[in-house]
Amino acid sequence: MNFIKKEWPLLASAAVFLTLMFLDYEFGFMTSVTSLTSGRQSDLFISTGFLTILTLGFLEGILGIDNATVLAIQVRHLKSEDAHKALLWGVWGAFIFRFIFLIAAGFILEQKWLMAIGGFYLINMAGDFFLNDLLLLILDALVLSALAVIFYWSQETIKIIPVWIIFPALILYSLYRYMRERKRHAAQQAEKMSVPEEGIEISRFRWRGHAILAAIIAVEWTDILFSFDSIGAGIAITRDFWVLFWGAFIGVTCLRLFAKRFIRLLEVYPQLEGAAMLAVLIVGLKMSFEAAQDALHLKIWHVENWQTSIVIVVIFGAAFFFKAKTPLITEEKNS
Repeated sequence: MNFIKKEWPLLASAAVFLTLMFLDYEFGFMTSVTSLTSGRQSDLFISTGFLTILTLGFLEGILGIDNATVLAIQVRHLKSEDAHKALLWGVWGAFIFRFIFLIAAGFILEQKWLMAIGGFYLINMAGDFFLNDLLLLILDALVLSALAVIFYWSQETIKIIPVWIIFPALILYSLYRYMRERKRHAAQQAEKMSVPEEGIEISRFRWRGHAILAAIIAVEWTDILFSFDSIGAGIAITRDFWVLFWGAFIGVTCLRLFAKRFIRLLEVYPQLEGAAMLAVLIVGLKMSFEAAQDALHLKIWHVENWQTSIVIVVIFGAAFFFKAKTPLITEEKNS
C-alpha cells in the first residue's frame, strides 16, 4: 500500500499508456500519426515482442548510467522526500516526451541540427563544471563556430530559413551569459557574500524559491537530451511503436531507481560528479560529431552506442580510485 501511495504517478502513467495502447489496437489511430508500426500490427499483439521490450529496457539502462548520475546531481541538494518528488514527476514527464518523440521519430532523426544543438548543450554543461567563465565562453565559441560552418556548408534549412544562423545567435547568447556571470560575481565580491544567492541553478535553470520545480524541469530537459541516443539505438532494433515505448518505459523507470542509488553513492564518492560530467562531455561530443557527419553526408567514423557505454563504464570505474573533497551541499528551502 505504501508503494502505491509513493509511486502513484508512475503507476498512473503506466495505466494511461496501457489504455492508449489497447485503444490503438481497437481503432488503429496511431497509424495516421507515426511512421512506425502500431495498432493490430504491433509485435505485442501478433508475436513475442516482450523479449524485445526487455532487451530495449536493458539497453536503455546501460546507456543511461551517465544520465542517472546527472539526475542524481541535479536533485541531491534537495531534502530526501523532495528529491523523490523531483525524480518521480520528472520521469513521469519523460514518459510523455518519449511518447511524443516516438510519434515524430522519423522527423526528429532527420533534423541533424537538433542533435547538434543537444550535443552542444551537453558539452556546455560539462564545460561549466570543469572550466571558468572565460574558458567556457571560448569553448562555446569554438564549438558553435564549427557547427555554424558545417551547417552553412550543408545548406540545411528549416522551411526556407538556413539552419546555420542558429549557431551565431547562440554565440551571442553565450557572450551575454558570460557578461551576466561576470557582473554577478563582481556584485558578490563587492558585497562580500559568503553564501550563494537565494534560489537554485541547475543545468541553467534558475528559479527563486521553487527548488523542486526547477529540479523537475532540469530532470525533464536532461532526459530529453539523452533520449536522442536511446531512440536511435531502439529504432535500429525495431520499428514497432509500442515495443519501443514499453522498452523506454522500463529503461526510464530503472533510471529513476538508479538515480536514487547514485545520490547515496555521491555522498560517499563525490568524485563521481566529475566522472558524470566527463561522461556528459563524451555523449555531447558524440552527438555533435555524428550530427556534423550526417549533415555533410560523410562517414568518417561511426561511434556505436556500446562503444560509448564501455568508455563511460571505464570512467566511472576509474573514478573510485581517485579522491575528492566532499562538497558542502546546502538543502534548498521551498517557499
